[in-house]
Amino acid sequence: MILFVFILCFPKAQAASIDLTEPDALENGFTLEVLAVRQPRTTGRRVYIYHTHTYEAYEMDSENAYKQTEKWRTADTDYNVVRVGEELSARLREAGVEVTHDTTAYEMPKLSTAYSRSLAGIQKAAEKGYDLYIDLHRDSYSKGNGPNAVLVGGQETARLLILIGKGSGTSLDEKPDWEANEKVAQIISDFLNQRAENLCRGVSLKSGRYNQQAATPSILIEVGNNKNTLQEALNAAEPLARAICQYFDTLP
Repeated sequence: MILFVFILCFPKAQAASIDLTEPDALENGFTLEVLAVRQPRTTGRRVYIYHTHTYEAYEMDSENAYKQTEKWRTADTDYNVVRVGEELSARLREAGVEVTHDTTAYEMPKLSTAYSRSLAGIQKAAEKGYDLYIDLHRDSYSKGNGPNAVLVGGQETARLLILIGKGSGTSLDEKPDWEANEKVAQIISDFLNQRAENLCRGVSLKSGRYNQQAATPSILIEVGNNKNTLQEALNAAEPLARAICQYFDTLP
């Protein structure tokens, strides 16, 4: 008699093990034959992460004090949104995703023209081809947005918002494929909120382009706001990485 065994590979958080040396499994003439090994669907996926507003930073506390370029902004990548991007990159890489994390300071020399400089970065990335393009930001605090943090795995975690540009507020002919971008954003938002209620504030459609005309699928993610601590923002990287991987699992 032949015992057919399918061995599946799971992400760390869902690891499973089978003891193939258990005597009961191989007695009475059973033969063990491994037919296939399924790799995680995230393997081979590629993500490009960049930061148009590179100096965006979080509320300083005793453990995270930084030199400000202006209030809630710093050039120090150990404390600004680049640090959050690096944490997200690390979490995705652990899951088998190939990540390019662009840490270029697009914000300088003038904040108001940052998108014109980061456009060159995403256009270059688009030539290589990625499965997802993320412009990672930090939002501004607004009392009307509700609580700043929610509990995820017992940790205070900054809430997220996904922003999609329709290009309707410009006179330019080249528009983003915003319907495709919105679909991806909604899937990721839903997975985040399955993990913890209100972790994601949803998907916000805006009239601008936000460089999303350069590549599809392209999304802008706000990780927390200036009243969140850096640690709360870093805590959001794991659930965000998981939601992205869950999105990849929906693809063929």
